[in-house]
Amino acid sequence: MQIVLVHGIWDSGKVFRRMASYLNEEGHSCYTPDLLPANGAEGLVDLAEKLRIYIEGTLEAGPFALAGFSMGSLISRYYLQRLGGLERVRYFFNISGPQRGTLAAHVWPGKAARDMRFGSRFIRELNADLNKLSQIDIRTYRTPFDLLVIPSGSSKLPGSEDRLIYAPLHHRMLCQESLFKDIAATLRQRDT
Repeated sequence: MQIVLVHGIWDSGKVFRRMASYLNEEGHSCYTPDLLPANGAEGLVDLAEKLRIYIEGTLEAGPFALAGFSMGSLISRYYLQRLGGLERVRYFFNISGPQRGTLAAHVWPGKAARDMRFGSRFIRELNADLNKLSQIDIRTYRTPFDLLVIPSGSSKLPGSEDRLIYAPLHHRMLCQESLFKDIAATLRQRDT
């Protein structure tokens, strides 16, 4: 299956090297776009539109899976709920994403940080039609030791399967083989 891996703030697609390598070996085709500006200076809607353009110009026709890490999970949700992504996406893997906001965003400057704050207009609008996501399989992964998504429970999405991964830090989530294995097993299990 085609899988699009969406990075978070101040990152690039390279942050998924290990995960993409593992999933490619499992027979999937991973795509790791670099969404710029990576600091989200133009906000998350801008990055979601760039994600849509990347997907339409790069992926083959047919269904695919979407995995968003951190800010990338909110970008992915906007793509799903507002930019037509639900027409093709079968699975959404929400990895340490501040779905209800994060305390850390209240001390960061910039438009992306404002979008990720508790009660932001961006999050309120996405949560207003959260029921749209019920048509796809969603799995949430989070670490209780997260120092960027505070509290870590903010990653939970109603209707998703919630998995704890005991990564020592936020970015270490993308180095956890247990995460890779669970994603691969989910794709295998659901496609049989």
